[in-house]
Amino acid sequence: MQITSDIHFIEGRGTDCNVYAILGDKITLVDTGIDPTCRSILEYLRSLGLDPANIENVVLTHVHVDHIGGLPRLVRKFEARVHVFEAEADLIENADERITLSAMSGGKLPPVHVDVRLQDHQLITFGAHDFEVINTPGHTAGAICLYDRANKILFSGDTVFPDGNFGRVDFPTGDPEALIASLEALVALDVEIMLPGHMEPVLSGGSRQIALSLRMARMMRGGF
Repeated sequence: MQITSDIHFIEGRGTDCNVYAILGDKITLVDTGIDPTCRSILEYLRSLGLDPANIENVVLTHVHVDHIGGLPRLVRKFEARVHVFEAEADLIENADERITLSAMSGGKLPPVHVDVRLQDHQLITFGAHDFEVINTPGHTAGAICLYDRANKILFSGDTVFPDGNFGRVDFPTGDPEALIASLEALVALDVEIMLPGHMEPVLSGGSRQIALSLRMARMMRGGF
């Protein structure tokens, strides 16, 4: 599904996450889904007449297995550069962190080298888009959103979903109060298009969806 002229949505099925492709001279993926073969991603790119060999970057919104299952293949086959928030980089890079990753993700993956350890409020550019990296702890401590201020686009990962939904906080490093604080930070942004890690993309009124999720999270405070 085409979201904008250069952003495409590859729908997650079942417990799989959504994957987004940012097109330009090269291809950037936001998350990879759980499938270690990356079949749906590669098929979608080929359906657009694109060569998957042009996948240059992968940005992970966090390191749960439904968002990183295809990462080892993409790195091995296409030499994609991996971007992960600094707080979670060791979870996929260092062998000593295998147990922690397994607890967080529900499965073990081979170690993957991290090329860029992202920092909070860092600015990064993919294609025609300049994104601010926003650390949004709550679902995991190292969860991030990507915000394109000029185009009012937010890749929201598992921090916030449509219709008052938000990421669960009962995994390791989850924190309900941190999640509420993250939603409070996001609601201050001017968001039109919201691209979540699960559920359908929001093509207009993204800020209203974030506000609804914040209200729901506050109502559930103490009951998570």
